Amino acid sequence: MERMKVAFLTSGISPVPATKGGAVENLIEDLLDENEKKHSFDFSVFGLYEEKAAEQAKKYKNSNFYFVKSPEAVNCFDKAIYWIAKNLLKKTNLISYRCILRRLYVMSKFPKILLKNDFDRLVLVTNSTLFFVLKNKKVAKKYEGKTIYYLHNEVRSLFKCEKEAASIRSLIGISEFVNDSFRKQVPTLRKEQCYVLKNGVDTERFTARNERKIKEYKNKYGIKDNDFVVIFAGRLVDEKGALETIQAIKECKDDHIKLLIVGAGFYSSDIVDDYTLELQKEAEGIKDRIVFTGYIDYKDMPSIYQLGNVAVLPSMWEEPAGMTMVEAVVSGLPLITTNSGGIPEYIPAELAYMLDRNKDLVKNISQCILQIKNSVANSAALNTSKRNKFIEEIGLKKYFEGFEYVLKEG
Repeated sequence: MERMKVAFLTSGISPVPATKGGAVENLIEDLLDENEKKHSFDFSVFGLYEEKAAEQAKKYKNSNFYFVKSPEAVNCFDKAIYWIAKNLLKKTNLISYRCILRRLYVMSKFPKILLKNDFDRLVLVTNSTLFFVLKNKKVAKKYEGKTIYYLHNEVRSLFKCEKEAASIRSLIGISEFVNDSFRKQVPTLRKEQCYVLKNGVDTERFTARNERKIKEYKNKYGIKDNDFVVIFAGRLVDEKGALETIQAIKECKDDHIKLLIVGAGFYSSDIVDDYTLELQKEAEGIKDRIVFTGYIDYKDMPSIYQLGNVAVLPSMWEEPAGMTMVEAVVSGLPLITTNSGGIPEYIPAELAYMLDRNKDLVKNISQCILQIKNSVANSAALNTSKRNKFIEEIGLKKYFEGFEYVLKEG
């Protein structure tokens, strides 16, 4: 039987394989890896060219890659747009102004390739600007009834692509929360067209311990054996809650409590923006207790989590799912997070301290940290049976099987 041919259209922000980071890019890479084991599909990935990604792509036998290289002129104009948004327009949500032209340029090359090939399924990966591809009438006709929207974030705008969005075969959302946001934009979408597929995690990677790597990071960041290490991991943007985490650490009057701020403002970028500067200023009074690691490669994140005693990930927005929360719990850490968006759909109440986002949040985070540090046995980490069940349900095997079902039957 001939294998189904599936094309993944990515946004042009970061490459797949995920050499520049990104939760969504890593998840697509996980799907490719699982497909190498199972040989279920012929996958094709459309996206941004990057030298290391192109090199890593060569290892795949069941996946093809259509890389689009962004011209230097486009990248320069993007930097100018970002500068204007930041310095002249004083925009706060600056991530929306990164790579605008690059995304449009990369996307503009997709229709020609799609028309030359015959794919059984077209998967638009999360960014709603990808619906522009379906504005090409020939593409829309050729892939009518074959397009799936794989949604990772709350949908706030369809950029005048309501007609194209309404034409999809199926919606795969990572939580009911994000699916509901899409259905509000596309009320004609039937419930039976919508599927929830929770993000999967490589549970073997995040439960295995690399003692050499852990020791290496301990030495690098000056962590002593009697230190109590708090892990914050994520992009350094205000909605992720890094500022509130630093403020909570300041309220913990304990010199042995150390905080690792793991991440950068924009994935692997070394740009220091205003928010990062604000974090550094907030940390000045206790800078001997806080380490800014910068971007850490995803393959090294298991060792970073295993340095810690607790993960503090207080999402300050309606978080669609929160992969860092899942990774922290799988790694065995007690978790302090917020009751936001899709997080309660993912994290069992028995495995986390789920706090409300209110005026007492910083104080409550601080109290939870001290409670965990001073408790001999922490129930949120040591609920072994619940954690084992969680690990079984969130693994890549089930994730791939769920995706396979929707591609073939949905």
